[in-house]
Amino acid sequence: YYFCGAILNLSQDPDVHFKYIEAAAKMGQFDTVIRVCRESEYYDAEKVKEFLLMEKLSDPRPLIHVCDRHGYIGELTSYLYT
Repeated sequence: YYFCGAILNLSQDPDVHFKYIEAAAKMGQFDTVIRVCRESEYYDAEKVKEFLLMEKLSDPRPLIHVCDRHGYIGELTSYLYT
């Protein structure tokens, strides 16, 4: 988590951004997950969306940011209301 955080702002590699989101979520750093999902332009949206759907985080804001920015509104709606 800390290693990826140190290089995140310098990297344009989608895997680095995904691993940082994944590590932050697993460590309970939800504010960081929200920030990266909102601000980063380099993560693979499909991969992050699937991860967030599988994790079922208590706060849906990261998923809302990803789905809103990348056009997954239908999947977001069905996830939130089922």
